[in-house]
Amino acid sequence: MKAFLFDLDGTLLLSDEEIFYNRYFELVGQEFKDMVNSKELIDAIQEIIENMIFDGEDENNYQRFMGKISQKFGKKALEFEKRFDTFYSNNFKLLKPLTKPNDRLINHMRALHGVKVLATNPIFPEIAIKERMKWAALDDNDFALVTFMENSHYLKPNPKYFLEICEKIKVDPQNCTMMGNDPKLDGACEKVGIKFVLVGEDVHF
Repeated sequence: MKAFLFDLDGTLLLSDEEIFYNRYFELVGQEFKDMVNSKELIDAIQEIIENMIFDGEDENNYQRFMGKISQKFGKKALEFEKRFDTFYSNNFKLLKPLTKPNDRLINHMRALHGVKVLATNPIFPEIAIKERMKWAALDDNDFALVTFMENSHYLKPNPKYFLEICEKIKVDPQNCTMMGNDPKLDGACEKVGIKFVLVGEDVHF
């Protein structure tokens, strides 16, 4: 194998994802409560992300999301961009205690020879992905490519997400292995010829 793709949530960075995202949306709701109705915002975010999986490809994920969320609430995209940036810069770190590094797999990853990609589902902007990488003691030097909203045009489980990675790292899908904890999201790589390895570990806090 020439390249190894690693998921982040539940793979390199462990958490109870239900608890994590419940707390995430709670914090987002608090951040935006003076701007839009919190429940309507959370419902809109989930609906938009779901609809983004198989639509559009001209704009990157960040542009598409900000365009859709601003249109939904009749506000300028810049208003949402500034507020999300403030949230990810200040309060997103409050979620760190709900996570822990998967040290065993991280050590295995670093011992591998080949191109390494942090193939985390790009539903978060770069600032949030880089913050979450810190929680697992990871940085840009560990990877040839990290996927986030601004540099990605697709979401898992869209097979085009994996093809876009292969194009960027210039490695054929047949020479890549994807390691992740979600057979549906990460396992979609098999549709383009990437080998899938299911990984997992019980999480105890």
